[in-house]
Amino acid sequence: MIEEVRRSSGTLMKAHWHGELAVRIIKPDPKLSEVEFLNLFRNQVFRLRKVRHEHLNLYTGVCIESPNFAIASTWIRGSTLFEMIHIRNDVIPLNLAVNYAAQIAQAMSYLHEKSINHMSLRTSNIFVQNNRIILTDYGLVPLSKCYRCNDQPCIIAPRGWLSYLAPEIIRKLDPRNEQTLLQHTPQTDVYAFGTVWYELLFREFPFAKQPPEYIIWRAGNSLKQPLSSVHISKNAKDIINQCWSFASDDRPDFAMLCKSLTKMPGKRALVRSPSTPLQYHGNQISNHNFS
Repeated sequence: MIEEVRRSSGTLMKAHWHGELAVRIIKPDPKLSEVEFLNLFRNQVFRLRKVRHEHLNLYTGVCIESPNFAIASTWIRGSTLFEMIHIRNDVIPLNLAVNYAAQIAQAMSYLHEKSINHMSLRTSNIFVQNNRIILTDYGLVPLSKCYRCNDQPCIIAPRGWLSYLAPEIIRKLDPRNEQTLLQHTPQTDVYAFGTVWYELLFREFPFAKQPPEYIIWRAGNSLKQPLSSVHISKNAKDIINQCWSFASDDRPDFAMLCKSLTKMPGKRALVRSPSTPLQYHGNQISNHNFS
């Protein structure tokens, strides 16, 4: 039995086979030939099948028969950080926010040690179960974000998506090119983590009240969300500013971020785990609040 749950980077289905599973239908990127896509998909699946971590959702199966590319994982019960922060407006005390961030950083450090980039690190892909963080949708083949809407070039993305994009990605966005493929690296994951940390602290996106073109201009020109007037500790500000460094080589890795987070108040020492739209029409951009 399979039922459709939502559409985002692909179609997510809820399946029932000896329990509940999440099945992500993967759409081949039009920029790649079928052979290129299949090789890329196989290589990524080969790495993902070795992932075992308490804060990473477990991938349990795969379909590589064209055109039915799909990957199955355990079904996660609980709320996403996106729902907690942006929909329910939950109060997250600082010590709990630090613990959430530390768990995310620990899982991301593990992924990068396995040479796997998340490529979609955002609060909508971070679940919370009994105060335990579980990351989902990591390491999947990146999809094109550029399409044509009513014969006009546009970019379609979930709410807040621009806030996670590093400057090197922002500067390459081109709604006139339907086959734009976003190039993700460990450093772009770190930039995205800076935004997640910002959301945990302030319960909103950076530049939340600004139009999308303003965000693109600011991020693409290394102009960060000002933090001088906000009442958070220097350590908390330093983490944001370091993750949002314009030069990718100036950003810390996740092992360094784990150490920085242990210095935050109320954070206990980490225990190492053994080896889980917006539319842009030419010069006009309109923001759609999609969860």
